[in-house]
Amino acid sequence: MLLKTEVDAMVQELPAPFIAALLVQYPMGALVYLDARRLGVENPATYGLGIIVPAAGFIVGLYYVSERRTLPTQGGED
Repeated sequence: MLLKTEVDAMVQELPAPFIAALLVQYPMGALVYLDARRLGVENPATYGLGIIVPAAGFIVGLYYVSERRTLPTQGGED
């Protein structure tokens, strides 16, 4: 089990850009998931979870925004 001082040391070592990216990516992932559900996209969690993957999340987000109207829907209609 990690001691409180070890956890504090690990948190202090996290770079600020990584923390900033997480603060942007998690809400963005939630919004994409909710939007995909609203549009009836097949597997909306794929896009929501794809956004929160470090480094690749912004690429998935750009893809989703550019293709959101043409993604396959749950009803099978494109």
